[in-house]
Amino acid sequence: MHQHIVTGRIANLVFFSLVEFGTRASFKIEGAARRPVVCAVDGDLARKFMAHYREGDIVAVSGFDEPRPSTAAVNTPWLGRFRVCAVRAVEEARLAA
Repeated sequence: MHQHIVTGRIANLVFFSLVEFGTRASFKIEGAARRPVVCAVDGDLARKFMAHYREGDIVAVSGFDEPRPSTAAVNTPWLGRFRVCAVRAVEEARLAA
């Protein structure tokens, strides 16, 4: 799978915890010239994300488009999502460059 970077504002941020899978976060990255990208974060990265980022923050996330699960029924809708591997506030990314 090919990783790429998406930059934009965090919207519809939701944190949840599942006994089987641990802490997770779901949110959209909204940009001016494109449709929102649905993102998913889990594990240690989700816990760090929860501590440092809020709705409305502008971030750059790197990751990959997650394929439709092979176990999903044919009639199950799949909108797709972006599996996040790393997150950076846009201000931090500019300072690092």
